[in-house]
Amino acid sequence: MPDQQERSREEVVFTRTERSRDEVVLTVNGPLTDETADEFQRHLDGLLASGWPIVTLDFSKVKAIASKPTGKIVFLMKRLQEKSRTFRIRGCDPGLYEQFRMIRFDRIIDIQP
Repeated sequence: MPDQQERSREEVVFTRTERSRDEVVLTVNGPLTDETADEFQRHLDGLLASGWPIVTLDFSKVKAIASKPTGKIVFLMKRLQEKSRTFRIRGCDPGLYEQFRMIRFDRIIDIQP
């Protein structure tokens, strides 16, 4: 029988889609918690290594994000900016968008609900 932590942990699914010659999208389906942060980092590393000029995170199916994955987004954004690449977040749930506004993400990252 799984312990309480395993039972309460929701699964998160990552899907990478090449939207055009210039854009790659990582769709996240599920919560971004401290427990899923390492898997999230692996996908972000893949986006960074991909060389696509535009990197988009689709958060339309993310209701909340923990501090560890938030830090990983900031790191990705900085690395992409160093390479003159575009980074943006699309499809935010209203609650998640408000969370991003509270931490002023909307001032440093192109975010659209």
